[in-house]
Amino acid sequence: MRAPAEPAAASWQLAWPSQPLVGISGTRLGRGTGASLEFLDSREYVPGDDLRAVDWRAYARSDQLRVRLFREEVAPVLDVIVDVSPSMAVTEVKAAAAADLRAAFVWWGERGGARARVYEIAGPGAPVGLRRGGVRVLVSDLLVPDDPGPLLARLAAGAALLVVVQLLDPAELQPEPDGPVALIDCETGARLEIVLDAPAVARYRERLDRLIAGVAAAARRTAARHATVCAAPLDAMCRSALLPAGIVTVA
Repeated sequence: MRAPAEPAAASWQLAWPSQPLVGISGTRLGRGTGASLEFLDSREYVPGDDLRAVDWRAYARSDQLRVRLFREEVAPVLDVIVDVSPSMAVTEVKAAAAADLRAAFVWWGERGGARARVYEIAGPGAPVGLRRGGVRVLVSDLLVPDDPGPLLARLAAGAALLVVVQLLDPAELQPEPDGPVALIDCETGARLEIVLDAPAVARYRERLDRLIAGVAAAARRTAARHATVCAAPLDAMCRSALLPAGIVTVA
């Protein structure tokens, strides 16, 4: 796996969700009861309960034995889903940015005490084996003809938080008029000869804007955090897109 460049990755950290997570014993607040210092609730004492958890002050007031319950601490799970379709490596800049994001999210997760796992996809299907109750990160350009909503809904199902990083190359975001050109679909190999003049670029931008807006709308419907990211060095991507979207924070 490509190691995130230092000090770029070390300057940032993953913005974990505020709601409780699911995981094994660790350092972040979970959904159940455990042994952290955050008081959750109390209940009546039953034989076999740990006497150290008995609320003796309440017993002195009410003559009733009650046990204090505290929020459990867990090591959350982080599932990083990476699109490995040919379009993700259409340029060296985009391929390098995808590799940096993949490595950085794993690194940020593990530094935050998470058990990180990477899944690779090459199309609209969600991978099998995603773990419930954790954070899921999708890194993809989502340049697909179909509605992205069903994919994001499947990825969000059972997760505490879905993060959608829509990675695009600078030339995909801002193509320049270039006269007659032959375009080759890197996914299918189909060839198309067009005149890439100003009106053609404008029509392309309208379609791309609709695609990005559709992804953003689908992300909102699943309460996901979404960022459209222009492929660049890691620090630049964090500052320009991931930080404003609430996906990372300054370390």
